[in-house]
Amino acid sequence: MSIPSGSRLSGLRLDLVVAAILLSDTLISGAAAAVGDGLAWYGWPLLAAGPLAFPLWRRYPRAVMLVSVGALVAVGHLQVGPLAAVPALVAIAVSMYRGHRRLTVSLVLLVSAVTMLGNWSAAGFHFTGAVMEQSMLVIGWLHVALISGESRRQRDAYMAEAEHTREEAVKRKAADERVRIARELHDSLTHSISVIRVQAGVALHLARKRGEEPPPALVAVEEAAKDATRELRETLTMLRDDEGHRLSRVEPLADRYRGLGFAIELECEIEETAAIDEEVDHAAYRIVQEALTNAVRHSAGDRVRVRVHHGEDALVVEVADNGRARDFAPGRGLTGMRERVDALGGTLDVGPGEYGFTVTARLPMPDPPAPAAAIPAQAAETGGTR
Repeated sequence: MSIPSGSRLSGLRLDLVVAAILLSDTLISGAAAAVGDGLAWYGWPLLAAGPLAFPLWRRYPRAVMLVSVGALVAVGHLQVGPLAAVPALVAIAVSMYRGHRRLTVSLVLLVSAVTMLGNWSAAGFHFTGAVMEQSMLVIGWLHVALISGESRRQRDAYMAEAEHTREEAVKRKAADERVRIARELHDSLTHSISVIRVQAGVALHLARKRGEEPPPALVAVEEAAKDATRELRETLTMLRDDEGHRLSRVEPLADRYRGLGFAIELECEIEETAAIDEEVDHAAYRIVQEALTNAVRHSAGDRVRVRVHHGEDALVVEVADNGRARDFAPGRGLTGMRERVDALGGTLDVGPGEYGFTVTARLPMPDPPAPAAAIPAQAAETGGTR
């Protein structure tokens, strides 16, 4: 039966449970000593000091270790039994795990020397088998705690490095695959599209040379070949260097559309060196590109306003044209925008605005806003498909 994730012990709750177990061990040890030869009144707070300090180990591991070991040394002459040493052993392992090796090793060596000296003094400064046995038992457990904390720290460091190595291998494999795809696209598509473009250009040139009006279909073929060549080149660039389209390239993008007779007003607050998530950066550029393409093809206007700026917690992209604002039908362009925005947890608003037909995308940076709004699916009777 699986345990719900919310019921698993972690963090402070786990620390409190461990502290309660340690406290019960020391109290049992104290009770056993009290039933036998009796226990001095100060023995109880010393036994409880280590367990009560344990919940603070995440913030103050060295202080917890010093308190626990100090309490153990203080009750050493009371003959409280081995369970009283458990909090100190746990604190030593925890301090070693947190990387405080110099202090922890020094403290363990000091306590080992004090233990040996105390047992030797109790035996009248005669080395006997009992002295060695009692001393080595305590010193051995101290070193076991020391080695346990260090081995766990080394294991976690190794696992973190292995995970990092695995992620790097996955990234390298993905990069190699992108290069392979780019190579295949270049070899298969670029050549064919270039041939189409050249043949269409030659046909147009011959028609004009003969004084004939070029067929509209042939003109459309040449324009489509130019667009396809440019888009394919940009896609190949994205696949090869994994940088994709950056918002710093919005100005050259707008210049290309200005060459088609559109007056484009551009306001981009995002600097080239701005720290922006790559996915948000790429999606914002693509939204501007698609919105400009829609404006050129379907708006029947002559002016476009592009604004890219930071909102309270999102990157806001707004593209508005002065063409038809009401009669439109969502096509593949708007559907692609919505998919990009939805994937990032943003919102997309499309429709009439103060300026005209307006596309407004809000891409979260970094906190995700509310789920993306659906694009109005109005059937266009006279407008084009955007």
